[in-house]
Amino acid sequence: MGYMSHLTVVAHDTEHGLRKKLSSAHDEAYKNRLKAVLLAMQGKKRYEISAQLTVDEKSVTTWLQRYNKEGTVALISNYGGRPEGNPKWETGVFDELAQEIDATGGYWSIPLMQAWIRKRFKKDIPEQTVWYRMDKLKYSYKSARPSPVEGSTEKQEAFKKGASYRSWSR
Repeated sequence: MGYMSHLTVVAHDTEHGLRKKLSSAHDEAYKNRLKAVLLAMQGKKRYEISAQLTVDEKSVTTWLQRYNKEGTVALISNYGGRPEGNPKWETGVFDELAQEIDATGGYWSIPLMQAWIRKRFKKDIPEQTVWYRMDKLKYSYKSARPSPVEGSTEKQEAFKKGASYRSWSR
């Protein structure tokens, strides 16, 4: 790709504006992309930019294409996650669940907690969320203590394959 004489950079920002963004950036990958655009603005060739930043020439091309199309916003790292963000569950749901567990006693498995929440609040909360929230409320995870199930090899094999659920108590 080093055969192209010069790189085209759309003037979304001034050189000074890019330097300001570079100085305030915290993400190293984003900084590198900004540097590539700055170097291209200064007339550096693709192979020079890739050598200076120790990146592939294809990366330089991709970054410049993104920048030319959408500006610096297109150079920001994508950290993944849900586009709508993490759903916030009201703490009241878990506080009431804790009261119910304390009132009834015994062991509560995560599926049992989910079913109680579904019935009481008409909300489908993921297993991991229930697990995390109950941990935050200082409930502890208890696993069933293994015991030889009256010598039944079939039941022992089922147990080994993880037939027991997580259960919680305070």
